[in-house]
Amino acid sequence: MLSKDYSAEFKQHFADRYADGATITMLQHEFGLTKSTVKLWRERIDQGGVGAIDRPRKNNRYPQEFKLRVVEAYLRGEGDYKALALEHGVRNSAQIRDWVKRYREGGGDALAVHPPGRRRKEPASEETLEQRCARLEMEVEILKRMTASATALSAAGGSTR
Repeated sequence: MLSKDYSAEFKQHFADRYADGATITMLQHEFGLTKSTVKLWRERIDQGGVGAIDRPRKNNRYPQEFKLRVVEAYLRGEGDYKALALEHGVRNSAQIRDWVKRYREGGGDALAVHPPGRRRKEPASEETLEQRCARLEMEVEILKRMTASATALSAAGGSTR
């Protein structure tokens, strides 16, 4: 489903009708919106007015400095997660909660922006010639002991299985 861009007048008219006490069903039919959109818009209007309808739609990657400013505002008591999300244009108040938790656990560096996707595994360190020789000698010793044990067991009439 494609998202639509609604004019400021449309949104203001919606907010006015909501303020007049129109029900969800009335708003849904009058404006041609889905029930979930009507509920979302009503919630956003309740939290921050008509301007709150236009919160970002996509997942945003916020710079570390921005995250730090928002976290510090929260820690200074300038608002709760929802109020700060509306004030700073953060899509979801849960993001701010996560930033605060990470900040408390690891400081400002814990808010660093990481590239999207999986982290690449570090390539295995190259084995030096001396390390390889030592490993191979150990493997040869193990194989010699296993062969000697199997030979002794066989000579005693036992099974090697």
